[in-house]
Amino acid sequence: MRGNLVPSNDEIFQWILDLYSLGPRIPGSEGDHKAEVYLRDKLLEFGFKDVQMEPIDVTLWLAKRWSLEVLLEGEGAKNVPCFYVPYTAPTSELEGELVYVGEGLPEDFEKIDVSGKIVMVSVRFLPLQVSLLAPLAYFVYDPRETITSDWVHPATWIRLNCMGMGLIREGYDAYEIAREHGALGFIGVLEDYPKLGEELTYYAPYDGILRPMPGLWVSRETGDLLKSMLSKGKVRAKMTLEAEIRPAVTHNVYGVLPGKTDEIVIVHSHHDGPFQSAVEDASGCSIVLALAKYFAKCSEVKRTLLFLFTAGHFYGGAESIGQKAFIEAHKSDFITRTLLDIAIEHVAKECLVKDGVAVMTDNVEPRGLFTTDNPVLIDVAKKAIIKNNVERTLVLPTTTPINVPTDAHLFWRNGIPIYSLISGPIYLFDATDTPDKVAKDQLEVLTRMFIDMIKELETIPHERIRKEG
Repeated sequence: MRGNLVPSNDEIFQWILDLYSLGPRIPGSEGDHKAEVYLRDKLLEFGFKDVQMEPIDVTLWLAKRWSLEVLLEGEGAKNVPCFYVPYTAPTSELEGELVYVGEGLPEDFEKIDVSGKIVMVSVRFLPLQVSLLAPLAYFVYDPRETITSDWVHPATWIRLNCMGMGLIREGYDAYEIAREHGALGFIGVLEDYPKLGEELTYYAPYDGILRPMPGLWVSRETGDLLKSMLSKGKVRAKMTLEAEIRPAVTHNVYGVLPGKTDEIVIVHSHHDGPFQSAVEDASGCSIVLALAKYFAKCSEVKRTLLFLFTAGHFYGGAESIGQKAFIEAHKSDFITRTLLDIAIEHVAKECLVKDGVAVMTDNVEPRGLFTTDNPVLIDVAKKAIIKNNVERTLVLPTTTPINVPTDAHLFWRNGIPIYSLISGPIYLFDATDTPDKVAKDQLEVLTRMFIDMIKELETIPHERIRKEG
């Protein structure tokens, strides 16, 4: 490795700050377009000759105003804090009786008439206990033994009972059950979501599916208040959710660095995010930029490298519209020649929950490197992790109970071997995902790790990389 060519922590972090400064990057929004142009121009600045922006049609959904007013018989009306559920139907003033159906099991709806009413449901996240994933891992690198058996926090991307992302088959959708029973509106109580900032700002679901019933999220504390009011008598609720909904365009952005062979290694992250989103995923994009800059300065590379910034992770999640569009557009050229996809997401500081409040630590958030079942790939990863002291890393199979919940999901589904680095801090879908949440000291470390992996893979015949098991 030519160490003097590796971008520094400060340089990589500046790219994160640049992306953060462009505003929220919801797919198809102004901030999203600015990020695409920024990433394109960076690749051109690094000397790439073949840089492309490929358009993808989306429906832009931008919330403009939202509120929740409740009225207990015999008392005055009060406004309570809330946040919008993305991609749900707008309403100017939807009024109805408020009813609570617990966690919204199908049998709960048989006990309570919700037709023509506003339904409130306690929403649960999957508890993520890293120590339970450790026995499944090919390799765990935690030399200071900081991942203890009591390390657990809510996986805020997996709602077990409400508008889930399809990765947990045992879940159910209380929103859809409420709609089928004639409910007018939906209020989800985020029972497991910690206090991250002054206001609740939880952006989910992000599958891009337009849902026909207005929805609002409320915190556990607000949920307790509403339950207390319901225990005293009938409560009426008034929901407001105003949103701009229109056709829009987002783009996949990529640059090709030709190698001595036409075999391709893709290195990618997604450029969109729900807010200004420093960790999600300005951090991943910046590592991709660092690798692009490094290899562009190398005299030659053996295999062709394709540096890709996919669109619309927040328009499909692990089955994002950006992945779908790229694979479909290039199934007869790039995809047939792709030997490996490397996806990089979330260079994050650890966030724990104590007494319902989020607390930052000085550690990096534990991370998984999802790896195709191939001893060669596993060994290459293991050596690079140890050499670069990439602590708190689990090399995980693609057959975990949570599947491959990353932006490499569809590449993997299409039979391409993967390395997919990701962590799941609680604040990913929150406006509190600010630059101070980035594990800055890990930026150069991770860049060096991936350089080592790519360079070692250059010495290995393609048949051994493609072979599984």
